[in-house]
Amino acid sequence: MVSERIAGVASVKIALVDDEQEMRVQLSEYVNKYGAENRREFQIVPFPSGDALLENYQPEFEVIIFDIDMPGTNGMDTARQVRAMDEHVVILFVTNIAQYAINGYEVEAVDYIIKPIGYYDFSMKFERALRRVVLKQVHQLVLESSEGPVRLNAEDILYVEVLGHYLVYHTTEKEHKVRGSMREAEETLRNYHFVRSHKSYLINLAQVKNIRASDVVAGGIPVPLGRAYKDSLSKEYLLYLRG
Repeated sequence: MVSERIAGVASVKIALVDDEQEMRVQLSEYVNKYGAENRREFQIVPFPSGDALLENYQPEFEVIIFDIDMPGTNGMDTARQVRAMDEHVVILFVTNIAQYAINGYEVEAVDYIIKPIGYYDFSMKFERALRRVVLKQVHQLVLESSEGPVRLNAEDILYVEVLGHYLVYHTTEKEHKVRGSMREAEETLRNYHFVRSHKSYLINLAQVKNIRASDVVAGGIPVPLGRAYKDSLSKEYLLYLRG
């Protein structure tokens, strides 16, 4: 299954990581207050520690708000481990001392909030984090793969192949197997310059290097080109090159 995550359509999933229950409650109230004021939907998942977040971590959150000074794995080290697994999630720190957040650039943190937290300061920093989410979501897809949720940028997909009741998304780094139909993938990827090269293949025009007699080279990989699709693909590719 594949879903398109476009800003303003899906609710934003937020992880709150703080060892103090009172702070988790306060942050949840602030997120909900912001949502009510701005007509936004948020799904909030609290974690009492960095270790709790890291246990069976899946790249399913749009924003993670970390306390830095926590027992066990502290917020900064937790963020480093999360970033190694999830390059898309937006990170926002809360801390008692600003110096603790000075290394936030290492994990591409969007900002930090100093405790005690007031709603005005929180809402300003949280809005900045959400703007970053919007930028990241523009060409982003969420795949429900056999390995769990996977987020991909559309431009990183070379081509999609149908195998029985499954779709295989071939990317610049690896393959992701997802249950679904070619019609579903074609509809989802239509606005990102993906076209059929074959009844079983959907190709990213941004990755096409050459169109040959019986195949198309995408990212250095030959992808089958069906006779019935050759003319339409060639026309679409010329239109793509012309902008």
